[in-house]
Amino acid sequence: MTRHPPSLVSVTTTSEGGIEITWEVDSFFSDSEPPEQVRVDLQGIPVSLLDGDADSEEISPEAIAAVNLPVVAVSVTFLWLGPPVEEQQSSVVVPVQVGPGAGQSGVNPAAKPVVTLVHVQPRRPGTPSNIRIHWKSNNYNDGNLFWGPPGNPRAFAKNVRPVGENYEGTFTTDRPLVPGALYTFTVEVRNTLHSPGWLATSLVVRSAPDYVSLRRFFIDSGTPVTTSVRSLIGADRSVRKLVIG
Repeated sequence: MTRHPPSLVSVTTTSEGGIEITWEVDSFFSDSEPPEQVRVDLQGIPVSLLDGDADSEEISPEAIAAVNLPVVAVSVTFLWLGPPVEEQQSSVVVPVQVGPGAGQSGVNPAAKPVVTLVHVQPRRPGTPSNIRIHWKSNNYNDGNLFWGPPGNPRAFAKNVRPVGENYEGTFTTDRPLVPGALYTFTVEVRNTLHSPGWLATSLVVRSAPDYVSLRRFFIDSGTPVTTSVRSLIGADRSVRKLVIG
């Protein structure tokens, strides 16, 4: 068994102003050793100590508000108590926004959007990997979606104004993804007449890793494992291009 840092699956800023983070034992390596304990930190300060089989935690809105920063660092640490004693950590930087926007009295204002993960789709034959998210809000007439890789979380932008009174939508990534990378998605909405301040929610999601097994690639793709590789690799005769693009 080998020890690896946690693989962060997703990080969501909730509509109440907290942060929910999920993780897993690194599945890229078949012999990854699960931890004995898990610690969750906010800005380097421990906020939770959990049993080793835990795979998610929510940091309270009060803890986020106490930090009073527009961007916070959230870390998950795997702890092995020995022998030997060891810690391995993964971290992510998350944009946050707490508190509702101001609205006029008697008017239903725009609501801080709830952003959720629909799926993380690995690469399939002829189809690149992708991430799909969903958002839902209320009574907004203007909205934007920003997303991007680590270091450039607003690399791509898309306007997401509502259609009629349908205040929700989905988005599937439409650009090549780096395997196993954390992508940030931020949805912001406002009602320009009644609650003009932007209300934003962010979701951080890890893209699917590359396959290391051709057999697993076939199984996950719904392709019979007895299928001739020659019939799938095309004119360039490259198994690597078939599996990872």
